[in-house]
Amino acid sequence: MKKYIRAIAVLAVVGITAFANIQVNAQSTGLAINPRLDFSIRPGESQSASFYLSNLNKELPAKVQLNVTDFKASGETGIPSLITREDAPQTPWSLKPFLDAPKIVELEPGESKYVPFTIKIPQGQGAGSYYSAVKYDPVLGDGSEAVVISGAPTQLLFVTVPGKATELMNLEKFGTYELPDKQQVGKYKSLFVSSQPQRFAYTLKNAGNVAESPVGSIVIKNIFGKTVKTIEDANPGKNLALIDQTRRFDVCITSETKEVKDGEKKEKVTSCKAPGLFPGVYKAQLSIFYGINGSSTQEINATSTFWYLPWWFIGVIVAVLAVLAFVIFKVRQNLIGVTSHRRDRKNKRK
Repeated sequence: MKKYIRAIAVLAVVGITAFANIQVNAQSTGLAINPRLDFSIRPGESQSASFYLSNLNKELPAKVQLNVTDFKASGETGIPSLITREDAPQTPWSLKPFLDAPKIVELEPGESKYVPFTIKIPQGQGAGSYYSAVKYDPVLGDGSEAVVISGAPTQLLFVTVPGKATELMNLEKFGTYELPDKQQVGKYKSLFVSSQPQRFAYTLKNAGNVAESPVGSIVIKNIFGKTVKTIEDANPGKNLALIDQTRRFDVCITSETKEVKDGEKKEKVTSCKAPGLFPGVYKAQLSIFYGINGSSTQEINATSTFWYLPWWFIGVIVAVLAVLAFVIFKVRQNLIGVTSHRRDRKNKRK
């Protein structure tokens, strides 16, 4: 029995992947793991695929339960949040009624296997987005002690049903955005004096019934109307605005990719850097599009003005204005002196 309990505990190192065999470490927390599985299925049709599970422990077996759970977006960064209450009503976008998958999966030590599942969309089902999460929980033997596993792995499933759907994205804000290091929330800004702006953000409210992933670009022009920067991809993370969600999308003006060592592994990390702008006033133009197959493509356009006036530049301007004021003062004094001298000479002649 103790050995079996230990076997369950090793589920914390069970790798879960998509059909494409992309390995995922089960020590990832919550819904932050990848991959996300996406499907496009017409009403009356079905599609089959597989989860890929791997017991990384070479000595102990593992047993896991697949629980289909609804989720919703949490916060403006779009982090999904599981709805785990037993009495919670099913969401309008739930994939539960359409998903057929095994309830229990058993893995021998070191074993990997494909776990087939099928998604069937009934005839007459309305167009839109449907999504749920598959949560992998340990299964305990009868009479065994409870084993708490931190960060049980979860996988997201998204299905788009093509057709005439309700698609409506409202732009709530657009502009330069200041985000402190290692923080999820920052603030929109229009004046920068200590450092250059490094990113833009735009906030969209999804009032339709389709999870949308906008695409588009941002063009930055100087005060003379000349283009100084073009951000070709305004949604580089391919992030989604879920149904009834207000979502912020961030994008670097100029990005850089570095290799970061994590233990024995190296991974590439992309971050924002100073875009090399000259001091001045700039105008940014946002053009994004969204829409699924079967619906008309929607477009959102917006403009935003920001100022980059570093302290050294303000100091130079103040110094130049001071010199100019001094020159004007001296010239005026000289003119007054000349005028007074001429008046005195004229009075003497009289």
